[in-house]
Amino acid sequence: MNGAVKARKHEAILSAATRVFVREGFNGTSMEQVAREAKVAKPTLYNHFPDKGALYVTVVENALRSVRNEIAKPRLAELPARQGLLLVANQLTDLFGRHDSVVHLCCIAVGGFERFPLATAAIMDAGPGRGTEKIRVLLRVWCGRGELTVDDEQIAAQQLVELCKVSIFNNRLFGSHEKVPVAQCERVARAAHDTFMARYGA
Repeated sequence: MNGAVKARKHEAILSAATRVFVREGFNGTSMEQVAREAKVAKPTLYNHFPDKGALYVTVVENALRSVRNEIAKPRLAELPARQGLLLVANQLTDLFGRHDSVVHLCCIAVGGFERFPLATAAIMDAGPGRGTEKIRVLLRVWCGRGELTVDDEQIAAQQLVELCKVSIFNNRLFGSHEKVPVAQCERVARAAHDTFMARYGA
């Protein structure tokens, strides 16, 4: 098998495994199911992943890579706080409302927590933890310029994230997983921004 074909099969397996883990959970997923979903033979699947645990960890890492760089780029600190925070809020609501990978990551992490608690902790640190830290860094810059008044930047960053989930994320996580309309994401982002600025605006 040449490199390009092997890479395509690897991606097909990861995509299929993601769907099965989301649908069935870790315990309900079998390597046979993944092979059928990916339309590959079982020996091919085992050539790529020696067991379900290795496949699970790779699926989690793959989902995490797709979301970790979506929000709060450092260059936003160059903007005024009101403008930058609105952009961050829109990024967050878009992430929670319209990116399937975020929902998949949460479903997969919860499904495998009992078997892989350390992996789940690493997910929280590298995913939500890293995103919150990037927001906290922005808040510190804006506070330093006198545009915000924040006593606890960590809590404030977490509050902004939670405000951007309202009426969006739980519905996707525990409901149909359907994407939220752009207009609703923007409305929630504006409300989150206005609430945050009412509390912390200088």
